[in-house]
Amino acid sequence: MTRHIINHLLSLILTMLGVTILVFLFIHLIPGDPAIVMLGEHAAVENVERIREQLGLNKSLILNLDAMGQVFRGEISIGEGFKGFFDSQYFGFLGRLLQGDLGRSVHEHTPIADLLKLKFPATVELSLMAMVFAIAVGMPAGIISATRRNSVFDNVSMIGALMGVSMPIFWLGLMLIYFFGVKLGLMPTYGRFPVYLSLETVTGLYILDSIITGNLEALGLALKHLAMPSVALGTIPMATIARMTRSSVLEVLQQDYIRTAYAKGLRERVVIIRHALKNAFLPIITVIGLQVGGLLAGAIMTETIFSWPGVGKWVYDAILARDYPVVQVAVLIITLVVAIVNLAVDISYVYLNPRIRYE
Repeated sequence: MTRHIINHLLSLILTMLGVTILVFLFIHLIPGDPAIVMLGEHAAVENVERIREQLGLNKSLILNLDAMGQVFRGEISIGEGFKGFFDSQYFGFLGRLLQGDLGRSVHEHTPIADLLKLKFPATVELSLMAMVFAIAVGMPAGIISATRRNSVFDNVSMIGALMGVSMPIFWLGLMLIYFFGVKLGLMPTYGRFPVYLSLETVTGLYILDSIITGNLEALGLALKHLAMPSVALGTIPMATIARMTRSSVLEVLQQDYIRTAYAKGLRERVVIIRHALKNAFLPIITVIGLQVGGLLAGAIMTETIFSWPGVGKWVYDAILARDYPVVQVAVLIITLVVAIVNLAVDISYVYLNPRIRYE
């Protein structure tokens, strides 16, 4: 088991390194120059070049081949050439990253680490609430559908699950805003908290901070602001979990030990909870872990629609502003979170099913 975790961590490091290269290359394929975005299209050429030099945009992307050419021509020594060979935008970014320096935002002129402390808790809170909604609705619906196969509830829930998977997040979000925000006026349509109120923050998670500080009014407002975004973001995972739960439970219910449990006179609830769910939970937990990546990807669309001040909206604005450092760091953080969740799911297999052992 220990060896398996170490191997997984090593693969995680290689994955993160590969992601840094891919993100760095792809982000520079986006048309536009950050220096021109900062100064405007009609800025003087010398000013643009000055900004490019300050940001290091005038260096090579990955490797500086000119330095090796200077070595071959005898213009510089081998040591200087080797150092210059890695004097590029990518290795400068990677070196700062290894030192814990996430860089500065080109557009906001602020350290990215400070911005991340403000944006990341908002996305975590939204994603957690969306997952709570998905599990709380999807798992019971899948269990009841499996135990009441071909019933009216089964047909209706599976049709609903199919619709949930098929609905785009942006369309569902706009419909929720229109009906519950504009027409009925029941829910706030944007933001994370009313701008006219202040909340004492401890963790950055408004619901948890409201509970810690005992501010019930703030708790209610935070939940109201979270309701529509979390439903919009959690609908697709909810439908996926419902369908997987139904399939997994149906497969387990056909096993011999389930029929034996019924023959012994055990009540249906006992058979489902103690025998069926325990053995059906392995593929369900796998799907739940995989949905984390979908939640973080869907958060970009959801946060943009609801003006939610999280990482998704931050990345969207950074892409429009050609803020390369912000996009790179945000993608790395999202990749790291997904990889850690997958590792946690992998490790949990041993505890969910003792028959599984990693050699």
